[in-house]
Amino acid sequence: METRKTFAILFLAMAGLFALDTFLARLEQSDSRAEARRLFDEGERLAQEGRNLEAIGRFRGALSIERDQRDYQLALAGALLAAGKFTAAETIAGDLLLHDSTSGAANLTMARVQAKLGKLADAASYYHRAIYGQWKQRAAEQRVRARLELVDLLASQTANDQTAKEELLAELLPLQAAPDIGVDIHKRIARLYLAAGSPSRAADMFREILRTQPQDPDAYAGLGEAEFATGDYRDARTNFQAAAKLQPGNAQIQKLLEQSDQILVLDPTQRGLGSNERYRRSVKLVELALLSMNQCPGSPPPEVVRRAEQALKRRAGDTETNLDLSEELWRLRAKACNQPIREAEKPLALVLAKLAR
Repeated sequence: METRKTFAILFLAMAGLFALDTFLARLEQSDSRAEARRLFDEGERLAQEGRNLEAIGRFRGALSIERDQRDYQLALAGALLAAGKFTAAETIAGDLLLHDSTSGAANLTMARVQAKLGKLADAASYYHRAIYGQWKQRAAEQRVRARLELVDLLASQTANDQTAKEELLAELLPLQAAPDIGVDIHKRIARLYLAAGSPSRAADMFREILRTQPQDPDAYAGLGEAEFATGDYRDARTNFQAAAKLQPGNAQIQKLLEQSDQILVLDPTQRGLGSNERYRRSVKLVELALLSMNQCPGSPPPEVVRRAEQALKRRAGDTETNLDLSEELWRLRAKACNQPIREAEKPLALVLAKLAR
């Protein structure tokens, strides 16, 4: 009987010690998680302040306590990326994707890393995975954000790349259709349509914005730029005037307004011009094209110079012959002159480009 009591007491004692040990272990674990969370929160604050090197230390401290916490790993990768430590960020993002290849956040981080490394095709691929990946919260908003970053990346390549323009256009169409995007993003998309070589779509979007925001100078300026790009300089000038009235200190709007004025004064194809005015403008185009040609380092062909000088001396002549001559001079200038078109020559270049179409 005594033996049974002794065993019972020992069992209860052991159970009590086990319970106490478990409680203390859980308490210690809870304290460790709280410390990791504190380090993580402090790292996020430092990262928001741009103090990324300090943030890296905090995130690493949090991970030393909780090694498998994916949010901490993601935050560390982001801080490393912001600090310019691209290879280290790539390694961590790669580990995260090995664990979950559908993670929208991890794919977005990897896309940003690849863009910084100059691997633009890989970056575009990871952006697509982020767009169609899984997000813990605010999935629609995060997907729009990822697609906006992708279109900005593509827009940076459109200057001399028709393929990039086509890819950009393909990304803008679903972005425009995304629900619950604000006016600022609509304006951003409209401007990107201009970069993609689709000014008509840009114009439609800016008109839609102006229906709800009739006092928006950016929308008037954007509509003016879209019309300018299609050669509709008269309507472009009207919209630049509206933008300048709403935002009189904007130098870029003023410059575009002045260019529109200069083009409208030069363009011989404007509606309502009489034959005498069309001829006068054709002579002016010859004069300006010859002047630009003469300012090139290479000597212009003497025969074309002779014909141009004769055209400038005539009191009357053939308008179409003068227009052909001005286009010929401009083509010769493009071949002979390695210098870029000067700012003052842009109206002439645009009018001659319109004539060549």
